[in-house]
Parts: sequence; C-alpha cells; structure tokens
Amino acid sequence: MKIAVLGGFGAMAEGALYYLAQNPKVKSILAADIDLTRANSLLKSIPQSKKIKPVKLDISNLNAASQALKGSDCLLNCSWYEFNLSAMDLSLALNAHYIDLGGLYHMTLKQLKKNEEFKRAKRLAVLGMGSAPGLSNLMASHIAKDFDSIDTLGIYDASFDPALDKNKLIVPFSIKTLLDEHGQKAPILLNGKPVSVSPHSLAEEIDFKKPLGRMKVGTVIHSETATLPHFLKSKKIKNLFFKIGYPPPLKTQLEILEAAGFSSDRPIYLNGQAISPKSFLAAMAQQNARNLSPTNGRDFEILRVKASGISKGKCLEKILDCEMSGNGKISAGTLGVGVPAAIAALMMIEGKTLISSGAAAPEEALNPISVIKELERLQTFNFVETVTKPI
Repeated sequence: MKIAVLGGFGAMAEGALYYLAQNPKVKSILAADIDLTRANSLLKSIPQSKKIKPVKLDISNLNAASQALKGSDCLLNCSWYEFNLSAMDLSLALNAHYIDLGGLYHMTLKQLKKNEEFKRAKRLAVLGMGSAPGLSNLMASHIAKDFDSIDTLGIYDASFDPALDKNKLIVPFSIKTLLDEHGQKAPILLNGKPVSVSPHSLAEEIDFKKPLGRMKVGTVIHSETATLPHFLKSKKIKNLFFKIGYPPPLKTQLEILEAAGFSSDRPIYLNGQAISPKSFLAAMAQQNARNLSPTNGRDFEILRVKASGISKGKCLEKILDCEMSGNGKISAGTLGVGVPAAIAALMMIEGKTLISSGAAAPEEALNPISVIKELERLQTFNFVETVTKPI
C-alpha cells in the first residue's frame, strides 16, 4: 500500500503517520506539505519513519501535485478544510480513494456533491473521519441501533491539556477552524427542523471523568449535523447538536482574538498591503508550532454521544464515551484525529467498507464496530457505554 498524507507535517497528521508507519501492510507513505520545517523533528518521534518520504507540495498546482503523489492508493487529507475540494480533485487525478478530517458543515455539503464523480471513478471519498467529525459519527451510528425512535442525540467534546497556557498561544488544531467554530452560528436539528443558533448557546454543565471534571459546553458549528439527520431519519430523530467544552486558557484566548477582529477574513490594509486578520493569525500560530517540540502526550480528551428515545415501547437513554489519552510521545488530541482517519484509509484500500464508491459521510461508509475494535486494541482509546434510563 502507498498512502499520501496531505498536510503531512501539520499537527493533525502526526497520529496518522504514527499509525500508518507501524502497519506492515503499508509500504510507503508520502508526507506532503507546503512547509517541511517540522519534518525532521516530527519524524524522530515516529517508529518506522523510514517508510515516510517528505514531499514539498503546493496543492494549487494540480498537475505538479498529481505527479509528486503518483501511484498513491489513498489520499489522506490532513490540511485545512478550505482545501478539501481541491484535495478531492487531486484524489480523482491520482485515481485514489480520498479521506479528510471534516468540512465544518458547509464545506461538507459542497463535498457531497462530488458523489457522482467518485462513483464514475469507482473510488470512495469519506468526508470527515477524524475524532469529531468521524469517530463521533460512528459512535452515533453504533448507539442508534438500539433505538426504535430517537428524541435527542447530543455529541459532546471536552479536553484537558496541562501544556496550555493563557500567556502563550498553543492551539490543538487549526486556529482558523477554532475561530470559525467559536464565532459562527451553529446548525442543529431542533424539533425535527434544521435551524442555526448562536455559538455556545443551549449551554449545559456536564460531568466528565477526571481530570476534566464538570465543564460548561455549548453548541458550535460542526459537520455531524450536516449528515447524521439524514442517516437517522428512519429513527424519527427530533433533536441533534454538537457541543464543545474548551479548556479555560484556550477559551479565554479565543474570546480575546475574536473581540480583536482576528476571526475576520476581510482584508485590512497596512502600508498599502492587503492582509487578512485570520490568515495573519494562522501564519503566527504556524510559526509558534514550528518552534514547539513534538508533544509529550499528557493531555486527555473525552468524546461523548448521548441518545434518548424509545426502545421496544420503553424510554431508553444511553451514553457512549470515548476516552482518549496520549501515548507519551503524541498527544491524545492528535491521536484522536489522525488514527481513526488512518484506520479508515486502510479499510478503503482493502475494500472493507460498507460502500465501494461515491462521496459519503463516515456513518454511511464504515462499520463502526470494526473501527472501534481497532482503536481499543491500541489502548490509548477506551470506550465506556452507560445505560442511564431505565435505571
């Protein structure tokens, strides 16, 4: 197997490279990035890194990119979500399967329109297969099977990282995505109808396993609400949302950055030069990331899916938690995003998916049990299912 990883030396690719490099079925990995500054330090933290070949690549040049990644069986896109459509075009040019980490709702809807192109090419594109979206979709699919009808399905994400410091900007993933989540309206399903609500609204206080403890969570824009309502239509689902609980230092920083106008794409002019505040901030965050050593994996994250409804004529409420820990070298957040995507990439190449071609969300394309079992084998992922009703 030959797998290309786009955005290969960004933070979100580390978990994917770590998993793929240790899999004996994978013979070659092309880690493609426009900036190879972090290549040497990152590869030192990955066993079997000799399989990984750094490739300097600009996705805006489709012909050059397709030549550089020629022969790849699958393109795993770990770059910013605004490049997803271009990455799908690159995948088609390579005649390869495609997978990414999510499109923040609106991009996912655009990507689904490429379904026929991938069907004609007899290739599969799985849209949004990190931790959330991705693993969260599969957890929802898994838990939903026990219900005849679902009143409410909530997806919650909360994390703890002792490395975070309110005096230093250290972002767990793309600062652009973080600002979009923090500031944009959140599409949800409410009383059976799609609506958009203010970010961080419908707030709840949720108890999580320590070291998280009790955290306040609120709605944010996310891809799960773009695809799961259709998938769960047969369950007559009424309410579906995604809520996040930011670590306190990060929440404070995001509030300050948004108040200062850094969430805007509208250019400002400085000495005659047009500069996007968001792009400027992203460049600063990338520069900070280049100066960081690879993470030591002391963070902890919980992804929770909670469903309530009717099963066999009785009220049922179930919770499925995925507890993610670092492995001493790579953080929980990075493993949580990259490893599920890498597992899915291998399943696609081996023909172990529920559908063989087209563009689809994870819940349509992948067997949740297969992915969950493989994650549990790695020991940094722990799944806990709880029935809260009936007591």
